[in-house]
Amino acid sequence: MIKYILPIAIILSACNGEKEQEIVPSDKKEKIQVAPSHSYKIIFEEELGWGYQIFNGSTLLINQTHIPAIQGLKGFETKEKAIIAAEYILDEVKNGKFPPTVTVEILDSLKVL
Repeated sequence: MIKYILPIAIILSACNGEKEQEIVPSDKKEKIQVAPSHSYKIIFEEELGWGYQIFNGSTLLINQTHIPAIQGLKGFETKEKAIIAAEYILDEVKNGKFPPTVTVEILDSLKVL
């Protein structure tokens, strides 16, 4: 009986803290925490290139595997460009703009095209 109490106590104490739920990224995905309730992941897909996902807590809000506002299905050329775009979109979401709007002009001004 005693040998079961310690493991149960450890599990309960680990679950008792008020920590944010961690979203575990899969292979070639990287989680970047921005705010307690909002975050983004930079993702890479062999066929498309770099993209991003926007989260509210653990809820996926946006899965952007290609560059928005342009024709065709082409991802960002670099991880850095995907990060810049994700941060812009995340700011839009955090400012209450949902769904966020992005234009070719905005992407061009961000130097991600």
